[in-house]
Amino acid sequence: MKIRLNARFRGRSLTGVERFATEVGDRLAKRDGITIAETAPSHPLAGFKGHAWEQFVLPRSVGREEILFSPCNTGPLAVPRQLVVIHDAAVWDGPEGFSRSFRTVYQQLLPRLAKRAAVVATVSQFSRSRLAPVLGIPEDRILVLGNAVSEAFSPGESRSSQGDGLTLLCVGSMDPRKNLGRLLRAWISLQRNGRLPAGAKLQLIGGANPRNFAGIERIEGSGIEWLGRVDDAELVRCYREADAFVYPSLYEGFGLPPLEAMACGCPVLLSHAASLPEVGGPESEGAVRYFDPGSETEVASAIEGFLALDAGAREAMGQKALDRASRFSWESIAEKVAGAMASI
Repeated sequence: MKIRLNARFRGRSLTGVERFATEVGDRLAKRDGITIAETAPSHPLAGFKGHAWEQFVLPRSVGREEILFSPCNTGPLAVPRQLVVIHDAAVWDGPEGFSRSFRTVYQQLLPRLAKRAAVVATVSQFSRSRLAPVLGIPEDRILVLGNAVSEAFSPGESRSSQGDGLTLLCVGSMDPRKNLGRLLRAWISLQRNGRLPAGAKLQLIGGANPRNFAGIERIEGSGIEWLGRVDDAELVRCYREADAFVYPSLYEGFGLPPLEAMACGCPVLLSHAASLPEVGGPESEGAVRYFDPGSETEVASAIEGFLALDAGAREAMGQKALDRASRFSWESIAEKVAGAMASI
């Protein structure tokens, strides 16, 4: 089987979508019976130029016997022998988070692409249920692939040997859907009311400085540490050293950060919104504890509930998180992609 990879993502910042494309592409290349070549722009192209390249230049590189793999939401309308992965329905479910031009292009392009492509895939059951009506295709035409994390996300040394003091970690941008404002307000409320242990820290990785959030006052002295953007090695270190990971997101097509945390053996306090229960599994399994992300009170209660656990219960939660994370693998995703392409 000959596969042509739509590598428009090369050179872009590495977010969840680009990680997915890289990991799955690499594993397809290692599978017996598959040859894979890629086509990418000579330099990164954004906006209209990127779409124009994808629609008019990329199709000319796809051979008659090749199947095009477009793993990053968009692909050329001119290539029907194509598997396209559309990761979520965010441009419909949360249009306020996108520029008018961006959402217009995606809302016009994706339904047409879904009807043209031989296979449409996504990363969660939640995304499939949200995409089907807006794409105008039945749910059973959308293949659910799942998601995974690299082997670098692993427990490392024993968590009990880490430093003193409670540390909670959150990874997210200032996109309103990430809901960091409620987390910060809940943390500050706990800190002001003396309901956190001395020296407790909330570390934030990603996006923008929390000073930019409206209504957040007196960040100084609250134990909030803003780490900004970090590389993968530093991210793994932070997951390993945190006592728990807290993720208050309101909307995710999948939600990689909680899975990264679980793969590092870090207990997870998780929003029960959107696709996230598919990542964390049933609360009865013990890998995560859920909360309502729309309530600052529930966010604060989730943190207090974790603080009330003894060391043995926290360690058991971390082990169950590892067990849950082991169910997600890039190999199984590549196998699903290869099987779907073989049917084209």
